[in-house]
Amino acid sequence: MKRRVTLLLLCSLILPALPTDAVVINLSPRDCEEAISFGKAHRASIDKELDKRYAFGSAEEYADGGTVHSKWYKLALMAGYKAQRGEAVTPQEQSEILADPCLQINITVHGQSLDFAKAYQVTMQQQGKEIKADKIHADHFTHQHSDKNQPAGFPCCRAVLRAYFKYSDIDPAGTAILIVKKDSKTVRFDIDIARFR
Repeated sequence: MKRRVTLLLLCSLILPALPTDAVVINLSPRDCEEAISFGKAHRASIDKELDKRYAFGSAEEYADGGTVHSKWYKLALMAGYKAQRGEAVTPQEQSEILADPCLQINITVHGQSLDFAKAYQVTMQQQGKEIKADKIHADHFTHQHSDKNQPAGFPCCRAVLRAYFKYSDIDPAGTAILIVKKDSKTVRFDIDIARFR
């Protein structure tokens, strides 16, 4: 009997934590509890668990793709990281996430030099309206290969572009086209924002 109750309780905590039908801008106390419970339950692989639920584009190693980082995502991620260290999310940390005015969208791009991502522009088209990112930040990395030799024809560097869109400018229950541009290269991603929580 105790096993059934425990299993039921565990299922009731994890199942509601899966993505729903709109990005939640104002998380309720229950939403916060669910995000924190999800983070704790998946602490060992929190990045992978969230990324596979919030990903768009291609998951291939050298292809362009990304993840949507909603408030729910950020709270679950922080709870997972903190749980790895035996800590809990503080009320101040939770408040900072809840007060964030922007939806963060991370886009992974590839290039041939460490600073290749400097000139990227990211915009979103939604309901016939072009929405510019409030800010864009790029983190650059070199690809590490076990044999220390770069495979021929593959880029040696990657960058994670972090584009921030004000929640007040977007429709969290709609679809959008994310446009990533640099020089003459343009990549478009169809994103169903409503798919993410």
